[in-house]
Amino acid sequence: MPINFTQIIKDSFHFMQNEKRNIIVLCALYFFADIIMVLLQSAMLPNEIVVSLSNNQISSAISEEQGINLVTFFFLKQFIYIFISAWCLVTIHQISLRQFSTVLQSFASTLKRIWGAMLLSFLIFIPILVGLTEAMIAIQQKVQPSIISLFAIIIGIGLYIRLCLAPVHYLLTDVGISASAKITWRAAMGRAAVLFIFCLLIYVLVPLAESFLISLSSNAIMAVITGIIAALINVFALIVTYRFYTLFIAKA
Repeated sequence: MPINFTQIIKDSFHFMQNEKRNIIVLCALYFFADIIMVLLQSAMLPNEIVVSLSNNQISSAISEEQGINLVTFFFLKQFIYIFISAWCLVTIHQISLRQFSTVLQSFASTLKRIWGAMLLSFLIFIPILVGLTEAMIAIQQKVQPSIISLFAIIIGIGLYIRLCLAPVHYLLTDVGISASAKITWRAAMGRAAVLFIFCLLIYVLVPLAESFLISLSSNAIMAVITGIIAALINVFALIVTYRFYTLFIAKA
């Protein structure tokens, strides 16, 4: 029986309606994470770099210290958002199993598994990272990217699609990193199309929606409104991810 994405989305909406109080808490986690990142950005990065980042441009004249701060800020931002996503996902899992007590309980559960989940996420992203890095270096040197970088990106995308649920499986179960990768790899056999649709929804459409919302935040009031909407979208995407994961593994 194929996975019905329309039904998953409907069930996710029903989940949000039935768990309004908990959804507000999860959205608040994302919203406060956004505030923390704004404060860190203003503290770590000068205004000219912030402006260049908003225009998707990086000045080549930045100092070594500014470059270190930029890289530090980038990795810190990724860690915070990955942890918040994992925390929310564990909370959704516990609510679904009627095992949820408080966000502090789900926080403790997340701490136990987050490092392995992050390591697994990094490992399955390495081929794409290698290909993109080589291609970017070639573009900066004004030469054509090699066929190897293109091959690495294509292989990496295929690998990532097949293993995209491995970090989720590791986070929500008691199995190890290797076992999580093997279980999701076997579950993905002959089902690449449905995983591709899932990745398109979660890793392409959701970031595009967030980027559109960011473009609308022209003042403080709009920034707050768009921040709340973006938090709601992220929580909804995690609910869809959880429901898809449970169906996908169950039907393997």
